[in-house]
This record gives sequence, C-alpha cells and structure tokens, in this order.
Amino acid sequence: MLFVLVTSAAQAQTSRADTASSYLERGNAWYAKGEVEKALADYELTLSLHPQYAAAYFGRGNARKEKGEIDGAIADYTNAIRLDPRLAEAYSNRGVILYLKADLNGAIADLDTAIKLAPRLATAYYNRGLARQDKHLLAAAMADFTQAIKCNSRMAEAYNGRGTVFQANGNLDKAIAEFNQALRLNPRYVGAYANRGLARLRQGKTVDAEQDFERCLALNKDLKPLLNQRIKQVKESGAWTAYLNASNVH
Repeated sequence: MLFVLVTSAAQAQTSRADTASSYLERGNAWYAKGEVEKALADYELTLSLHPQYAAAYFGRGNARKEKGEIDGAIADYTNAIRLDPRLAEAYSNRGVILYLKADLNGAIADLDTAIKLAPRLATAYYNRGLARQDKHLLAAAMADFTQAIKCNSRMAEAYNGRGTVFQANGNLDKAIAEFNQALRLNPRYVGAYANRGLARLRQGKTVDAEQDFERCLALNKDLKPLLNQRIKQVKESGAWTAYLNASNVH
C-alpha cells in the first residue's frame, strides 16, 4: 500500500509539473502576441503549481516590465537568477531595467554577467553599449554596438547606436550611413528617422531633415516635445550629443 501511495504521489507531482509547463508555454505564447494580461495570468498559474520555476519568474518579469511594474519585474528577474544562476537573459533584462532607472553601474554589472554566460547575446552588447554611452565611454559603447552587429547583423538598433556615437564625435557622414542601414532593416524605426534628421540639420540640409522629422512624428506623434527640444539644441548650440536613444524612444 505504501508503494502505491508513493507512486501516486510521484504521478501527482509529474502531473503538476506537466500542467505548470503547459501554463508556461501558453503564457509565453500570449506574451509573444502582445496579450500581456493573459500571459501574466498564466505565469501566475505556473508559479502556483511550481514555485521554483525559474522560467516562469523570467516570463512574469517580462510581462511586468511591459506593464510598467518595474520593481516587480526586478524582483522576478532576481528570483529567476536565484533559481537558475546561468540564465543569461534574466541578467540582461534586469540590466535593461536598471539602465532605465539610471543605475548605470548596476546595469553594466548585470550585462557583463549576461555576456560572460552567453557571449553571442546581441541584445546584451547593445544594452551595455547604451549604458556605456550614457557614461560618456564612447569608444567602449562603439565596441559594444559593433559586437552586437557581429552577433546579429540585422539588429537595426545597434546600427542606430553606432550612428549616435559617430554623431557625438562629429562624424556626420558616417552617422547618416549607420542611420540609413538601420532604416533599411526597419523602415518604421522612429529613433533612426529622428537621429538622421538631426544629423542632416547639422549639415545644413534642412529640407531632408524636415522630411525625416515628419516621418518620425507620423510614426510617434508623442515624441514631438522631445524632438523639438533636440532640434532647438542643434540650432542654438550645435550640440553634438543632441540625439534620441533607447531611453526615450520606443
């Protein structure tokens, strides 16, 4: 009888684990479709059945980030790392949130770890490049954006990142070439239109610049105040660091 009871308990545990995995898979599918609330509900169900499931904390962290629940997302990524210390994506995503919270050193530390665990993780190089750029480490930022492209040659954001470094260094022709490539890869890339327009404005190509600004605002009219601020900076002082990056363009 004891043997039967143990076997039944093992079967129950297997069933719970299988059910938890099914909820996780469905949650991931909902998340991929942009159904964040439905994804979040399935991640909650997963964790109610399997509280030590690192992938479920990771998934819930992503959903919480999308909802703007930043502290909750950090807590989930931290739990995912506690349960699976080799989950590079959790370090990478936590690093992104720390970057958005202006904790540049914390972001770089997490992204360093992500890269050590997954040396081909293009997003980690790109995000570390953004943090290094904000610390005015332009050569290091350029190296990271370039490595991101080596890992994923179709990563439009990395070309845009390289363009902003060239822009900050005053090399407008190279900057525009990078923005052009970003837009070839993603013709709806708001930030690349804005940044190319700012570079063209510095070159005195006002008609081309205005066309880029119009395309930018057609895709995201909410950027108008920020874009106008950057345009004003260029016109009044020629500021080389007046560009839009991932912290203010989505």
